[in-house]
Amino acid sequence: VSFLALFVPFWRYTAPRVAVLAEAVEKAVEKAAVPAFAPPLRPEPVGWFHVPDGLGLHPGHAWAKAAGGGEVLVGADDFARAVIGHVQDVDLPPLGTVVRQGEPAFTLRGAAGPLPMVSPVDGMVVATNPSARIGAVDSDPYGNGWLLRVQAPQFKRNARQLLSGSAARAWMEDVAKRLRSVIAPDLGPALADGGVPVDGIAGEVGPEAFRQIAKEFFFVESDRGGV
Repeated sequence: VSFLALFVPFWRYTAPRVAVLAEAVEKAVEKAAVPAFAPPLRPEPVGWFHVPDGLGLHPGHAWAKAAGGGEVLVGADDFARAVIGHVQDVDLPPLGTVVRQGEPAFTLRGAAGPLPMVSPVDGMVVATNPSARIGAVDSDPYGNGWLLRVQAPQFKRNARQLLSGSAARAWMEDVAKRLRSVIAPDLGPALADGGVPVDGIAGEVGPEAFRQIAKEFFFVESDRGGV
């Protein structure tokens, strides 16, 4: 009886402390089970070539964007930039020139030679971009790197032949896959571990491969000579 009389208050005193201790031990075990350093998740690849919203891509890799007043800005997409590499010069048509969708309109020139490109719209050239000759195509192909301002009264009709948004990005992914089959024999090291192709693909592949790229992806003929 004396033992029980002493044990009850003793247990009331120690039980809460035992529970606190058990909880602390449990938390310590859980913390120890988590590694001190967790490596960051590897981001999913986002593709080789950038395609923004708000413009239409022609299958010949020129883009068009409404600029108001019936005018449209025209430029070369990120794929064209990667193929030609550093743009040393641009051949732009004189003001007043009439351009046709799918027909040659301007030429990008890099170290490997010229790359003619087709117009994404029908219309008349009302302005050209002098900044295109001083690096804007390299750094900002969809913005300050625009090439032509075209008065395009048939733009709504032309836009039916252009790709935009998710459809444009899916198409560009397919373009990247087809490009691999053309350049992989020559640029294998540049593609290791899923890496992106080097800028200036035209200068890294042989003349025959470049002719194939120009014909298949840009709908033009080019032999790296004067075009």
